Amino acid sequence: MLAVEKISYQDFEESLEQLKRYIIEDKDMVQQINNQSSVTIFLSIGFEDKRATVFNSKSKNFSQAWANIHNQGQSYLRAIKEQFTSLKIDIVTDIIPVSIYEFIQRITKTRKNYFRQGVSFDKDFKHAFLEQELNGNAVIQIDSETKRGFIKERNLQNYIKKHRPKLSPVHFKQVEKVYLFETKGYFYENDQCFPLKQGDYDNGRRDTPLNTDEVQMMVDGAQQYLASLSKPNGEFVYGYFSYFDKEIKFYNMLRHCSTLYAMVESYEFIPNEKVSQAITQGIIHLIKRKIYFDETNNTAYVIDGVEEGKQEIKLGANAAAILALTKYAEVFCDNQYIPVAQKLARGILELQKKNGSFVHVLHYPSLEVKQDFRIVYYDGEAAFALMRLYKIDQDNQWLQAVEHAFEYFIENDHWQHYDHWLSYCTNELTLYKPLRKYYQFGLQNVQNKLDYIYKRITTYPTFLELTMAAYHMINRMKKDGQEDLLTELDFDESKLETTIHKRAEYQRNGFFYPELAMYFENPKRIAGSFFIRHHSFRTRIDDVEHYLSGYCAYYDLFLKGNEQ
Repeated sequence: MLAVEKISYQDFEESLEQLKRYIIEDKDMVQQINNQSSVTIFLSIGFEDKRATVFNSKSKNFSQAWANIHNQGQSYLRAIKEQFTSLKIDIVTDIIPVSIYEFIQRITKTRKNYFRQGVSFDKDFKHAFLEQELNGNAVIQIDSETKRGFIKERNLQNYIKKHRPKLSPVHFKQVEKVYLFETKGYFYENDQCFPLKQGDYDNGRRDTPLNTDEVQMMVDGAQQYLASLSKPNGEFVYGYFSYFDKEIKFYNMLRHCSTLYAMVESYEFIPNEKVSQAITQGIIHLIKRKIYFDETNNTAYVIDGVEEGKQEIKLGANAAAILALTKYAEVFCDNQYIPVAQKLARGILELQKKNGSFVHVLHYPSLEVKQDFRIVYYDGEAAFALMRLYKIDQDNQWLQAVEHAFEYFIENDHWQHYDHWLSYCTNELTLYKPLRKYYQFGLQNVQNKLDYIYKRITTYPTFLELTMAAYHMINRMKKDGQEDLLTELDFDESKLETTIHKRAEYQRNGFFYPELAMYFENPKRIAGSFFIRHHSFRTRIDDVEHYLSGYCAYYDLFLKGNEQ
């Protein structure tokens, strides 16, 4: 949902020339081009609501290759007479010939959608495709039964027909060798040029610093995306599989509530009227249509599921609803929903067992136990929600319930689950009960996971939330005079901070920058949102909310006060 200026097809030449001047200023790139025996250039023309059209040219030198793609692009735009939004140039920097067998081996060993090299099916680069073209069209796939990588021929041939003008289909029976290649890219949009990154995981994403402006842009884009998914009845469109702009036909009230929570966090950071309206509509939908109020016991429960006979009550949904309602009260200075939050909290207390743990799922409407345990994250989420309510109403029963839960968590080494909700909760609990055992639990909850988090190749967004909450807790632990616990546990603070910055930077690879969104079915819908690459570039509401929460926290602790 990023703002983008449309460019008349008549201004193509001027825009391309501006991008060319920017490229020529890159002396290292120019030197590399001059040292190559041939030069291959790709031109991608981006549009607001359809996939980019791509041209490529291989010639003896840069001037010839550039003239060729210039002519191709200009002829195309003159013929269709449409406005475009962006231009992207990719210059081939390295070529690796491999056999068909080796190519299949390579894509088989690579995680879904993580093959980050371009592929040419001939040495002359007539049938050559950028990795973004291949990934954006689900061309490289893994067979679910054999686990073997393969080329989805139908997807590639359909893509060629629609978005590679005058290019003939690939005749795979005639392919004898595959040519993998690396590129250096440059992107032009809104009268700005950006160099793009190279590498196994960052490839094709703008090479800009992670500063205040960048975080604000990502948060603004993501919150607007979520607001755009808000329906008049208060529900959300659950999300999209971005390849082919396919709506996800499912719903989950837990994620509805946690998305509202993250939207309020983002609104606190960047106020936006459409976001405010979506939040209000979402809360009204929750309270009027999706909460069962048990007036006899003065409790309430969030109802999840739409099919009669299969509806249920989930501990995590009650918790997420409390988080959304209490955050709303805090940010909007409006306590009208706190009585509902208190009833939901009493519902959680009804689910707490004598040992401090919680029952996870009930049948609805019978309220009989359906599952004693479903997912480990429910416990931390419930405890965190009670702490957030305690912050507002100071009702001691919520604090006592959380302390009772922590007796169970500590006794059963719940820190081994590295739960971001427990990290949040521990940080909140130690505000009021700065006990050594709680600080120790909070440190253990992240300590042995740091190497894994640092090296993780997926952009798994809850890792930033987990580490940020721990960092926040440590700062307060020091003020409480308990920093000796860091030495006692041999906790490496510098590793924690390094990991936080690494994750914050790396998670940008899960953001739909325009230079990536342009290769998907509907760029306008997804640009500015966050996605999960290995889940078909999914932009589901809960995916986006976790990125949002992490970056809001990162801004508060590391960037706030640095605004220009």
